[in-house]
Amino acid sequence: MSHVEEVKLLLEEHKFIQFSANWCPDCQYANRILNRYDVQEKVKIFEIGNMSKDEQESWRISFQQVTGSRNLPSIFVNGKLWGTEVELHRYEDSNQLEKEFKNIGLLK
Repeated sequence: MSHVEEVKLLLEEHKFIQFSANWCPDCQYANRILNRYDVQEKVKIFEIGNMSKDEQESWRISFQQVTGSRNLPSIFVNGKLWGTEVELHRYEDSNQLEKEFKNIGLLK
């Protein structure tokens, strides 16, 4: 199965998924947010940080081909790009993150 096919399958199988790398400061921020709201178990983290640089790039290209985004982190809800750390910061800075998490079904 190609990476493109695997990305499509991941997006179909998981309501919430984050494309992430452990070496990425913005991904670390996103993970802290998920932990703060105790929703980390609801979000599939697709971690590429421990892969070779070539493999990381291959996955990033595949995510871009399928979704239009190769950013780390990219957060997907119901197979669609919800946003990146930019949206997390925006919602957090405006005290709207909890409301947005409820809107997308991450929180009750």
